[in-house]
Amino acid sequence: MSAQRTRSPRLRSVRSLRSLCSPLTRYPLDGSRGTWPLVTAILGLSLAAISLGQEQRAARQQPNSVEQAIKELDKERIQAQIGADPVALDRIYADDFIGVGPSGTVRTKTQVISDFTSGSLKFQSITTDEVQVRVYGNTAVETGLSTMIGQDNGKAVPRDTRFTRVWIKQQRRWRLVANHYSLRVVPQ
Repeated sequence: MSAQRTRSPRLRSVRSLRSLCSPLTRYPLDGSRGTWPLVTAILGLSLAAISLGQEQRAARQQPNSVEQAIKELDKERIQAQIGADPVALDRIYADDFIGVGPSGTVRTKTQVISDFTSGSLKFQSITTDEVQVRVYGNTAVETGLSTMIGQDNGKAVPRDTRFTRVWIKQQRRWRLVANHYSLRVVPQ
């Protein structure tokens, strides 16, 4: 009799738990058989939800990391221009690059590298400000203000400009495909 009393509360709790879960599954909950499909389904759904949450978080973080990557590449580009580094310039500029300088000079990638390495285009300093990067898939548009001290064929380059740069992701890395400068208008 005492053995029956000790089992009775356990059996009642298993039966009540089974009755709560019976609309969802026909598998017994006493561990005798059939619980693994239910456990597997719950575990699978939990892992899918976690994975989806991580993907959504990564998607939200991606533009921010791309923005930082573009800003870092632009710093490298500036240092490569000041140092007339043909290897870095070749890595950063896309093969079909086209640029319009502040004085209206149009240059291709080959011309940019040639002009920097020959010394016909040189900068002593370049600073940027108010930089914004907008990402559109494998394309990023960078805008901002630029202050430059340098010479283009012996003439001083315009010092205060606004710029627009277009970056594209080619072969898993960002490259500069277009660049345009305009003179900065100072309100009077």
